[in-house]
Amino acid sequence: MNLIVLVGLMGSGKTTVGRELAKKLNLRFADSDELIEKHAKLSVREIFVEKGEPEFRRLETEALIDACAKDEPTVLAVAGGAVVSEKNRALLVERARCVIWLDAPTSTLVGRTGRAKHRPLLDGDPVGTLNQMRSDRESFYQQIATHKVATQSLNVAQVVDKVIEQCGLSTISGEQK
Repeated sequence: MNLIVLVGLMGSGKTTVGRELAKKLNLRFADSDELIEKHAKLSVREIFVEKGEPEFRRLETEALIDACAKDEPTVLAVAGGAVVSEKNRALLVERARCVIWLDAPTSTLVGRTGRAKHRPLLDGDPVGTLNQMRSDRESFYQQIATHKVATQSLNVAQVVDKVIEQCGLSTISGEQK
């Protein structure tokens, strides 16, 4: 179990924190959205527009299966909606050393995501959409998270340090305690 998984709503800091955590621990980093885009040769937005959300979710599960099958110690940032799938939740719980739920209030998430073009689910009403996502997904995050970090008042380095502390990770050559 050499997988460190970051989950949470979009804008919670999964990719940013994940990259820094992987760098600090000298581990590989993977982002499920980036894995999907690489495989599909389309952006997340293009997949949603051209193929629909069900196809995106199918590709998401494939990407998670592939990422979890790797033996190399990895920090994995998981797209916010991946936890809706029971299969994805079970896979992450089974394969992860720790699952960290990064959380922040909706107002913070909206400020961080802005009008990001790569976030098709936030088109229209970002506050309402994020509140609905929170309502729909929060119980799933609670179900699989081994730890939770509130990111709103912390900078990236502070969040990384909290994750390392909570998961009992060492920064020496990527070795885990």
